[in-house]
Amino acid sequence: MKVFFDGKIFSLQSYGGVSRIFFELMRSFALTRRVEQSCYRGIYIDRYPINKTWFERYYGLKRHIGRGYRFIKPFDDRCLEFLYNLNANSSLIYHSSYYRVPKYPKGPVIIHAFDMIHEQFNGYLKTKLLKKNAFNTADLIISISDSTKKDLCEFYQIDQKKVIIAYPGVSNIFHERNLDINPCESAIKIYKRPYMLYVGGRDWYKNFDLLLNTFISKKYFYDFDLVLVGGGKHLSPQQQEAVSKCHRKETWIKQKFCNDFELAGLYSNAAALICTSLYEGFGITLVEAMACGCPVIASNVSSIPEVLGNAGLLFNPKDSKDLGRKIDEIINNPSLSANLVRKGRLRAQKFTWTAMADAVYRGYSSLL
Repeated sequence: MKVFFDGKIFSLQSYGGVSRIFFELMRSFALTRRVEQSCYRGIYIDRYPINKTWFERYYGLKRHIGRGYRFIKPFDDRCLEFLYNLNANSSLIYHSSYYRVPKYPKGPVIIHAFDMIHEQFNGYLKTKLLKKNAFNTADLIISISDSTKKDLCEFYQIDQKKVIIAYPGVSNIFHERNLDINPCESAIKIYKRPYMLYVGGRDWYKNFDLLLNTFISKKYFYDFDLVLVGGGKHLSPQQQEAVSKCHRKETWIKQKFCNDFELAGLYSNAAALICTSLYEGFGITLVEAMACGCPVIASNVSSIPEVLGNAGLLFNPKDSKDLGRKIDEIINNPSLSANLVRKGRLRAQKFTWTAMADAVYRGYSSLL
């Protein structure tokens, strides 16, 4: 079985949920040798340790992260088309990492669907048209959750039989048995006070203001820091103004950019991970937190209940009081917190990169 990976996502993300999925998928196939892989990594900015020996054919050129992809995109697209056609035949599977498809596919085409954020929140028309063309071209669509599959089929009128589900996994470093590789002392040294954790971007649909305003109104900052991992380097002017009005001299919001080892330490020492998002295609951070033994408080929307099961506390992401109640439950009920930790670790074992690769492989096999 031969697969040609279009690694467009590696030109768009240095790290991220989508690029992580494709890095782990290709690594899983390399370990099992079930698939003869070729990869067009493109003019990439990612920082994953991709090994060229995983592939029969590998094409990639690293660029400086500061240079805009939109200026390089036309050249990148032409290179992809040329190299695909150079290798293509009726049995070569083309697997797109981010909704790019060849103009004249010669073999099966597979598209990964990650979320319907643009469709749910009236996003860019150009992106929706790109996705529509990709879905219409695809012989098989791989969704990362049942929730995303349902949204996909509804928005684009796609037959459910054309879509399979392959849940993402969580890297071994986040599982309890691997935390002794690095005791993550940095997390303990830097954050002397108890803290709550927020991981990821702070785009408006991530609903971060709900957490910030709840933290301030309930005055949690007297007893807890709020640690932000990823996202922008600074709060918005409105957010900074809200923080400045708090009567506490020390900085209780701490921004952190870190690798997986450090992130595992932050999860394992946090009072809770809080996810306020209005929509998630899957939510890898939820599984990472559960694997590390971190209680999770998350929105009761989209794929989040599907991922958490009964291993987290769910709240209405439009209700600050509901979020406050859930935080209070964690703070004031140690037995509840311990129970969530136990359930979370069991739940996290459901999601593995090996299981994802197996599901994708079965999808490939159905087309040949």
